[in-house]
Amino acid sequence: MHQLSIITICYNDREGLERTLSSLRKQTTQAFDHIIVDGGSTDGSVELIRGSEQFITKWVSEADKGIYDAQNKGWRMAGTPFVQFLNAGDELASENVLARIIPVLTSDFDIVFGDSGLADQRGLHGRKQHPARITSPWLMKEVVSHSAQFIRKELLEHFHGYNTRYMIAADYAFFAQAFWNGQLRLRKLDILVSVFDTRGISSSPLQKEKVSEERKEIQRRYAPRFWYMIYQGYATFNRMIGR
Repeated sequence: MHQLSIITICYNDREGLERTLSSLRKQTTQAFDHIIVDGGSTDGSVELIRGSEQFITKWVSEADKGIYDAQNKGWRMAGTPFVQFLNAGDELASENVLARIIPVLTSDFDIVFGDSGLADQRGLHGRKQHPARITSPWLMKEVVSHSAQFIRKELLEHFHGYNTRYMIAADYAFFAQAFWNGQLRLRKLDILVSVFDTRGISSSPLQKEKVSEERKEIQRRYAPRFWYMIYQGYATFNRMIGR
């Protein structure tokens, strides 16, 4: 049995899906499962999937309730200890990424993660570098890129996957809940894992306020002490000095 399932969700993004499929085919190891969850695309994505079935372990094309509902479908379809979400448009950063990472995916860790490149129509334009040690102050300001994480399926089962009440930040909510629940076994690798397509909904400037609102709610729910110190404490300080 393979150690890893790579899950790709897609909806009317044939071009992005083609880039993701090409990235996976170029890997020097093919010792992984690939699961595609399509939301009922009408742009030729389904035909592309059918034409690539020899490379795909499982796939489904049907209406869903959004990104995180699709991701929940994906990890529940997985028959491996670990999963990675590499959605349509995302790519692995080099051809030997999985050959380097799969041997590290052992029962000693809940999440193994590396760094993520950032790309748009111009190509690669930046790198999101995560710290070797995740701390509460860091997590109050930042998020670990979803495509740079390899998550133990048992952890997803334990926390019931992604909370679909959050339209944009459910991946942050999952990581935050697991982290602030305590005893999350993390390992950081000094590897550029993936190239994240920043043209998605969560990266849109139009969604900045919604992302901020959801993250604050998540922090208030799972880390109330830190939330109070940062937001309520800051507001109290401003009132005291008359701002």
